Amino acid sequence: MKKEAWVFRLKDEFNDNDVPQYFAEDEDVEITEDLNEANIIFDKNAAEDWMKNWEKAIFEKYGEDAICNAGYTHMIKHFEWVEVEVEELEGDSK
Repeated sequence: MKKEAWVFRLKDEFNDNDVPQYFAEDEDVEITEDLNEANIIFDKNAAEDWMKNWEKAIFEKYGEDAICNAGYTHMIKHFEWVEVEVEELEGDSK
């Protein structure tokens, strides 16, 4: 069964490569050219809410000048949402 999902693609003005790059699921990698390794988001609204809440918590704890790479402002500045279709395999719990 195919499901609608979303990934973050690095905006062209921040991409030094000739190929699209995506926010990776593996936090040790961070950016990947392989769409299959991208962080797949099934609930875009929930992801945006999480990023906004994370940003708020970081700024409350460390101040407005704190670095917040996973925060909403940073992510939306550097990445754009791209809709993708994900095919769910039998037995896949995603």
